[in-house]
Amino acid sequence: MKQALGKGMLALMDENIADEIENKKTLTVSIEKIIPNRYQPRKNFDEEALKELAESIKSNGIIQPIIVSELGDGTYELIAGERRWRAAKIAGLTEVPVILRDCSEAERLEIALIENIQRENLNPIEEALAYKEILEKLSITQDELAQKIGKNRATITNTLRLLKLPEYVREKIVNGEISEGHARVILSLEDIDKMIAFTDYIIENSLSVRETEKAVKDFSIKKDNVSRETLSNDTNYIFKSFEEELIRSVGAKVEIKGNNKKGKIEIHYFSTEEFEKIFNQLKKISQM
Repeated sequence: MKQALGKGMLALMDENIADEIENKKTLTVSIEKIIPNRYQPRKNFDEEALKELAESIKSNGIIQPIIVSELGDGTYELIAGERRWRAAKIAGLTEVPVILRDCSEAERLEIALIENIQRENLNPIEEALAYKEILEKLSITQDELAQKIGKNRATITNTLRLLKLPEYVREKIVNGEISEGHARVILSLEDIDKMIAFTDYIIENSLSVRETEKAVKDFSIKKDNVSRETLSNDTNYIFKSFEEELIRSVGAKVEIKGNNKKGKIEIHYFSTEEFEKIFNQLKKISQM
């Protein structure tokens, strides 16, 4: 559980929930009368995690009430606790415990977004979109947002930069095909076509973030006008850079042969002494 931050929105919310539960200010309402929060930043919910939570709810019930606001027509809007609400539906509950909360639009937005940022594992793009929405709709600065959620401003700035990526690359982040670390390296390319091309190359070759940094650095130095198709199908220039690094590390002639899917690395030696030297160097590298 993440630590509450001073007397920020969530800290106060948690304290109020505890007080209201103790004072029995909870209600039980029909689960069908609750609608999702209009400001929910999460677009994808982990179905397996929801099923696990549903099983827990079947056994133990909903321990922490869902927070809702009354809409005036017999329905309620979620402010916090959408995962519990969804899991309760999976568990077959027809009614759930709720706490009514009168909230302004600004408070509704702040609680919904910040609860997700602090308590849920949003993917990096959802988190960036949540930051953007809070900054725009609450008209606050990045410094103020950093104080609210307990993160430094640089983290928020770097996450927001992910929104500069083309939609194609964003989708790969959301799907988990590339990491946020890969994305930050890709951002340095600036050109959209090259960003997309490198994204494909990273996925096809299962590059680590460090390998991606090396490939992008070599690409930028050469300043080749490489199209997406060329980068995907002809990767000799990247293999060449890997060869050069291996040659420096091993101290011998190295050749990488193959394509995007498979290949082999050959290390050449021309005497017993050179073989022993290479062998010892490889042992040293493996122990680093």
